[in-house]
Amino acid sequence: MPYRFKINEPVEKGFRRIAREQLDASLAELAGPQIDASGIHECRKALKRLRSLVRLASGAIGNAKAARRTKALGEIAKLLSAQRDQTVMLETISKLSEDVPDAAAALAPLRTSLAAHAGNQPAAFDEDTAVRARLLLLQEAKKFARMQFSKRGFAALEGGLEKSYRQARKATKYAYDEPTDENFHNLRKAVQWHWRQMSLLARAWPDEFAVRVSAARELSQLLGDDHDLAVLAGAASAAADMTAEQKEAAVGLCQRQQQILRASAEFRAKRLFAETPDAFVKRMSAYWRYSRSLDPRVEVPSTSARQVAQTDHEAPAVVDGQVSVPEKRPVPSKPRLATKAVASTASQRRA
Repeated sequence: MPYRFKINEPVEKGFRRIAREQLDASLAELAGPQIDASGIHECRKALKRLRSLVRLASGAIGNAKAARRTKALGEIAKLLSAQRDQTVMLETISKLSEDVPDAAAALAPLRTSLAAHAGNQPAAFDEDTAVRARLLLLQEAKKFARMQFSKRGFAALEGGLEKSYRQARKATKYAYDEPTDENFHNLRKAVQWHWRQMSLLARAWPDEFAVRVSAARELSQLLGDDHDLAVLAGAASAAADMTAEQKEAAVGLCQRQQQILRASAEFRAKRLFAETPDAFVKRMSAYWRYSRSLDPRVEVPSTSARQVAQTDHEAPAVVDGQVSVPEKRPVPSKPRLATKAVASTASQRRA
């Protein structure tokens, strides 16, 4: 099923459906006899989608409870990260070697060092770790099944949406006021939350939300490449089998590429989060509210009773010297919109 709420579905029901789908997807990736890097990557993506969902609904779940669930899911993701990080570093070196002049020579010692360490690791993912991760995911599934909502409708999502958006604006400011690897990593995480939350709300106005989803994904990719370079530079600095000159060459190359990426990302981030949080959430709430009026499966009044009464008003007639007041027609009850199927919009790519 697509990673999004349905306009004609209660928000709490949609939350449970989406959470169950992401938990099932995570468990499926860890269920095979051998788990490769691709399976780990897909599992971690499902966990990120689940964490973004919890953040969005934190106002209805309760901030403390939502924080516990996101932390627990993050711990599961960390169990799966070690082998994935090793794979990403080697992929980053290959990409830089193709795209940047002299990168192959500068990164050759680091590639040799990483390859030597990778050769000491098993090709398949550790089964004991997979079993532990599956057990933790099953425990989380039970907790999600018991989760209660204190709010209904879009009100259940407003608080989490506002908080995530406000954090993204702050993360943008911090990253460019003090450009550390940690600050840019925090910005990347905030952009990913925003991208996935826009995907969740996309049914409110598919064309409009598709623009934000695309822009956030593009920005996330730039910041992801920046993070990969930061990890690579850290590995070079810590490599015991590289000389000081080799480390300096590798770290310097990574940092120069980071400067290029950060310059490219700056105004993309500032444009994406240009609105104030209050204005942004108010706009999203309006989209959600009006989209329900456009959905043929949702019962809404198309004309107010007052408008109908004004339309039906007639002046009294005089017949044979007597005033004849026409009988009032009853005001019709709230009409249903037509139930004919409408053309489906293009679905967004799954986050």
